[in-house]
Amino acid sequence: MNLEKNLNRITEIAKQKEQDNTSFANFLKVQNSDKIDTIVHQLSDSITPKIDCLECGNCCKNMRPKATNEALEPFVEPENIEAYKYLRGFACKNLDGNKCKVYIDRPKECSEFPYLHRNNFVTRTHELLQNYEICPIVFNVFELLKKELKWSIK
Repeated sequence: MNLEKNLNRITEIAKQKEQDNTSFANFLKVQNSDKIDTIVHQLSDSITPKIDCLECGNCCKNMRPKATNEALEPFVEPENIEAYKYLRGFACKNLDGNKCKVYIDRPKECSEFPYLHRNNFVTRTHELLQNYEICPIVFNVFELLKKELKWSIK
């Protein structure tokens, strides 16, 4: 299994496959959720150890937060919260290069990223498509899921 880890290439592919991925996400919504979760969990378990998140740090450079003050407080200086509320992506205040300054005590939102261990994958495709662009783990799981399901654009 050749995994794509090059962030520039992932961004390029994400743009090229935007319509295909939307179609695939719609296809997933009508699939058996438990079956898809099982496949996604297996793919994630095999891919995650092969990608070093601490070397990447791209999720921390391209945050897409929930737009509440409480959700933003761990990541944004208080005086900047209003400015960041609706941004598509921004760097976390705790990021130093590619490393998190508070990694051991990072918020749950961070420690659970990219959320592939959660159930109901088929209901979270919009969130996951955003992460597809920035996270090599999500990108590779999504692409391998297409192959596993023998899906192709019609």
